[in-house]
Order: sequence, then C-alpha cells, then structure tokens
Amino acid sequence: AFRVFFSTQYIRHASKPFYTPEPDVCHELLGHAPMFADPAFGDLSQEIGLASLGADDDDIERLARCYWHSVEFGLVREGGERKAYGAGLLSSFGELEHACRETSCAQFVDWDPGAAARQQYPVTEYQPVYFVAESLPDAKARMRAFCEALPRQFYARYNPATDSIWVDRAVRRTD
Repeated sequence: AFRVFFSTQYIRHASKPFYTPEPDVCHELLGHAPMFADPAFGDLSQEIGLASLGADDDDIERLARCYWHSVEFGLVREGGERKAYGAGLLSSFGELEHACRETSCAQFVDWDPGAAARQQYPVTEYQPVYFVAESLPDAKARMRAFCEALPRQFYARYNPATDSIWVDRAVRRTD
C-alpha cells in the first residue's frame, strides 16, 4: 500500500534454473524491479495493497489470487501477441515460453479480477490458466473497479506527497 518493495536475498537452486516455487533474487530483480518502474504496474500492485487494508480473510484470499494472476503471472496483448508483465513469468524462462508460445497448452482468458479472484493456481508447476489484459492501464482500471466493489469498512487512498494513507472515515482498531 505504501509503494515499498521488500526483496529476498537468496538464489534458486542450480538444479532448477528455469523455475522456482519460492521467490528468489532472480525473481525479484528480473521480474519485479523493472516492472515496478512502470507507473501503471506500480498502481496495479498498489490497488491490491490498498484494498487489503482492513479486508476480511476471504477478501484477502481473493486479492491474493488477483495478485498472483496479474502481478506475478499477468499477460497483455500487444500487436496481436501475448506479452508478459508478471514477475513469475519474467523471471522464469521455462514459464515464459509456456505462456507465450503459439502452441501453448495453457488456457488464456481475458483479464477479469472477479474471475481471477476465484481461480485456483498451482505454485509448483507451470500455470494452466493465464489472464490477459488489453494493457497495463486496462488491468489497473479493472482491478480498481473490482477493489472498489468489495464490501469495506473504509476505503483507502495513498497520498504520494505525504507518503501516507487517507481513509474516508474514522478507523478504530478492534481486538
């Protein structure tokens, strides 16, 4: 929610150079770092983070699935081709080939955060389903609409000038 990214410091095992189920420094630096330099991508990720503030456990799970299917394994259409923007794809040669080759056996569906929120995913193998957005701004706009439709106790927005979160009503901690 605060546009901060924490990175792991270890590297994948040499026996599995093309894919690792755990994030490693290759994943962080090849996948996330360049994409977070794109404002639309940063906004997409932040929408999910802001929506998680005060969310119940079920909504956290739905938001985590949206994150997985976009920030980690999202694709966009560009010039009639599928192109990767998700860090899990960008940091895995094997998964990138699986997702972007013409003869892929994977299923490709239009980016719909509601559907992504319901879609289960494997962590230890290539994805059977990928969500494809028209563009990063399109992915962000659809994610924002999904997040704004979640039932919430409050709605949060980030203020980059003050590096703070604004909420639309008084928030009180309950134990």
